[in-house]
Amino acid sequence: MQLYAYSLACLLTIALGAVLVYLDSSLNLQQVSSSIGLSLIASVIFAVIFAMLSNRIQERAAAESIEEGMKAASFELRQDLVRTNTLFLPSGSYPPLDPGASFGDRYNSDMMASLEGSSYYAFRGPAGRYIAARLKSARSFPQEVRVSILSPGDHVLIARRAADRQSWVRYRSMTQAQLEDQLRTELILTIVSLFDYRRFCPVDLVYTEDTAVYRYEIFDDAVFVSWFHGPNSRGKEMPESFRFGASSFMYLTLRLDIARRFQLANNKIRFDSTHDDQFLVDHLSDLTGRPVSTDDVERWRAEYVSHTAGFTTYLDGLRGRSGR
Repeated sequence: MQLYAYSLACLLTIALGAVLVYLDSSLNLQQVSSSIGLSLIASVIFAVIFAMLSNRIQERAAAESIEEGMKAASFELRQDLVRTNTLFLPSGSYPPLDPGASFGDRYNSDMMASLEGSSYYAFRGPAGRYIAARLKSARSFPQEVRVSILSPGDHVLIARRAADRQSWVRYRSMTQAQLEDQLRTELILTIVSLFDYRRFCPVDLVYTEDTAVYRYEIFDDAVFVSWFHGPNSRGKEMPESFRFGASSFMYLTLRLDIARRFQLANNKIRFDSTHDDQFLVDHLSDLTGRPVSTDDVERWRAEYVSHTAGFTTYLDGLRGRSGR
């Protein structure tokens, strides 16, 4: 239809032009031919100029369209990368080490910053020897503390974790039985120290089966995951660790994991300020399957202070060095 209309318009224009030329009696054939020749030359010049300008405009419009499309695609790609990075990639990584003069400055500085700005703290791992020492070193205390560790009465899991420790430098001369006794004592010290922390806030404790592959500590703003069996962690007492933000897949998954562990576990207990030492004595007797006295509890308290003195001093010095 459009082609038909265009052809009709051209024919009518030519016919009208021919009629107008015919009506001018003063024109002869040479003048008409000359006029038509000049018009054709002018038409060609116009067509060339129009085509050049039109092509330039079209090229510019196409370039602008492509550029806008690339900008939009690039923006969407950057947004996807940001979302992916936030969801799956750690916001910090910390190398493994053996504790000595340092326990990992950047790792502990970042963790203490998260702890002191958090109302929530959760731990899951085979043992938590430094939990209470870290909590007591903080300038502000969380209002909710949840800890998931091995039970000192679970001989199979203790044996499995003790076997992992044989690769640690300072434990290579110890036998499997000695490592198991040491880990069992460490678990008891952890329980006693968490019981004493009940004066600051209630402490929920659950004893679960732990494969000792990784450990995590959760705060309001981040989760710190330590990979015991990572390629760089073998033989190191402090494993390679990673920090994930609160909107990451790892944080959301592990926070739900720890919450459900406390919902579903049977072997759990809460320590609060109403409990006295006899409550702890009875609890430890049930866990270990042997009689425990208040003298044992006092001895373990003193042993825990001695065991974590170096770590506590380190945290105090770290705060001074970082100016926090």
